[in-house]
Amino acid sequence: MGQATSSAFAHKSNVFYNYDDFSSRFSKVALSTATVPVVVIAFPILNAYTFTEDEMTGFKVLDGMIGGLFGVIGWPLSPFIAFWNAFQIIFNEGPPEPKEIPQHTKDLLKSHYGLNCESFYNVAVVGVSGTGKSSLINGIMGCHDGDARAAKTGEKETTEKPKGYQHPDLHTMILWDMPGAGTYEHKSETYFNENFLYAFDTLIIVIAERLQETDIEIARKAKEYHIPFVFVRNKADQAIQAKLRRNSNKRPAGEDDIKAWAIAAGELVQEVKKSVWSQLKANHISTRTLFILSAWNLQQFVCMLDKEQDKKNGTNIRLIDEERFVRRVVEGVLYKRKRNDKKAKKKERKNI
Repeated sequence: MGQATSSAFAHKSNVFYNYDDFSSRFSKVALSTATVPVVVIAFPILNAYTFTEDEMTGFKVLDGMIGGLFGVIGWPLSPFIAFWNAFQIIFNEGPPEPKEIPQHTKDLLKSHYGLNCESFYNVAVVGVSGTGKSSLINGIMGCHDGDARAAKTGEKETTEKPKGYQHPDLHTMILWDMPGAGTYEHKSETYFNENFLYAFDTLIIVIAERLQETDIEIARKAKEYHIPFVFVRNKADQAIQAKLRRNSNKRPAGEDDIKAWAIAAGELVQEVKKSVWSQLKANHISTRTLFILSAWNLQQFVCMLDKEQDKKNGTNIRLIDEERFVRRVVEGVLYKRKRNDKKAKKKERKNI
């Protein structure tokens, strides 16, 4: 198994991560996103009326309040498309600073797995079997399951050893489909170290309905090694559809699909938070690391970002945390290398 690409990138990079520079790049690419579609985004707890006037700029309220708990708004994609275009520019180059791991480990990873820590940003998608890790990778890449470049998916564990997939738009980001944790071959207590997860820039921990001890152990180790991580409750679309079927007889006549979807999505969000938030807090993990999404909707969302026709015509994509998740993962990857860069410069100053 090899890395998705063998292209060589210069060791030095002129990629900048300070916010002034990023804002400049953002402003330039924003000029090309004046006419874009609107997606439907659900906001649990806060209803749409709670937003300030500044936050409401450019927002079209579709339904101000549902059940007093849920707000649904039409969200213009201009800001995120601008960020996405800026991310594409940044990820045309390799990292500015190599990972701080022993050289013999780097050599081992490169020879056994094809994992290149110096020229690429590496994101590991981990978790127990059957949570939809491979489908999530395809969603992040904007690939349909079954595409030639897509990760292999299935109901049973399909990943026997780590396999990397180069992101088609963020060229120096490699998404790694890792074997399922908590199996006979990959025991929970040794999973982090035996899969060299400390060598990655960010970890995406895909979970089921509740956190398992394996998920928490991976997060604990990630904190110990200062590796950014997020939890993803995948398959939200399946859970929402199940709720819609169960509630079909209770649905008021004439209720539109968006409102029905929003109610079901709101119920799911509250259920996940009730079951998972307490576990996160008990283990001193920020609840902001939890994202609820659908790999299928994520795939549609990412695919739309680069399709000019979809940008012009708009498309009906219903999101919960998909947009925030993409931004969080990308920013986590960049933050990790920026942190290493700062430490290296500090060390250089001490040696002067």
